[in-house]
Amino acid sequence: MIASGRRRLVVCGTEAHVCVLQTVLDAARSGLQLAVVADAVASRAPANHALALSRMASHGVEIVSTEMVLFEWLEHAGDDRFKAVLPLIR
Repeated sequence: MIASGRRRLVVCGTEAHVCVLQTVLDAARSGLQLAVVADAVASRAPANHALALSRMASHGVEIVSTEMVLFEWLEHAGDDRFKAVLPLIR
């Protein structure tokens, strides 16, 4: 469990096949619900990026996009928060 008591972790970072992968697998073993933001993790080689995401998914990790996360966090359109975020994703 995260110190805040939350059970869900959204992950982004560099070296998807090394640092991100090891962090995510460890957190998964701890019982956290994980979402890795595919377009917010990177590897120098595209093959390593793809393999890392595949391996994470095989361990029950949800693979999502930045837009998915943003819209889920916003919950609905039409308010000031949505209007503020919209230019960032266009």
